[in-house]
Amino acid sequence: MKRPIALLILLTAAAHAGVEVDIDQFGESLGGWTKEGKKAAEYKFSETDYRTYKPEVTTAPDGGVFISVRVDHLRGLFSADDHASIEMSFGPDGTLLSSQAAISIQERRISSDLFRSGGQSAAKAAGDLVGGTAEKAAKLGSNVFASLASKVLRENVTEPGRIAYPAALRHNYNLLYQCVKVTKDPPKALPVEGETAAAKKTEEPEKKSAPEGMLEVRTFGEAPKEEPKDSKEAKKEPEAAKP
Repeated sequence: MKRPIALLILLTAAAHAGVEVDIDQFGESLGGWTKEGKKAAEYKFSETDYRTYKPEVTTAPDGGVFISVRVDHLRGLFSADDHASIEMSFGPDGTLLSSQAAISIQERRISSDLFRSGGQSAAKAAGDLVGGTAEKAAKLGSNVFASLASKVLRENVTEPGRIAYPAALRHNYNLLYQCVKVTKDPPKALPVEGETAAAKKTEEPEKKSAPEGMLEVRTFGEAPKEEPKDSKEAKKEPEAAKP
């Protein structure tokens, strides 16, 4: 008898979704991670020099991510640079949950309001760009950087690079958003119920039956104990003494 071949079931529905950030792609969009020991990219935006560092990504227990990226305004050798940061929080399905930006100018910190989004992502397949909430993400970005720009103008800044700073941050925001992708773990293969029983059978040694034409004798319980020879001879002596 041939033993049944075990079948495997692919549990694609049990695959876990998560969010990943393609940092290399983000760097290429800014000209490459070629500065500060290949940890930053430098470029011109609105005729002003800026430097963006590799994002810091923290993965949440539910598969979502929190992204923080630093963007510097390079003001020249004899002037202190300005610093800024962008924060973005994504849910496990790729939904952009919230975003905020802040600029530090001469030790003055200017922060935008924190904007949130409750939209749902349409990025369902593995490797899809988080494009399902692109419209809502664009609106959220507009709110964040409009809030930041209005607060910067209240500081009466006149330097072109500082005036363009919120726009430069939004440029980074747009590029970074395109580098966030939804991924799924590969499906796991589990055996069918019959496979476990078949595996157990292979582990148990087969009992060999007697060859054809021969009787197979099986005994049950313990074998009878043999009496000592002395006791047998003692029983025989009285019988011999009889007349």
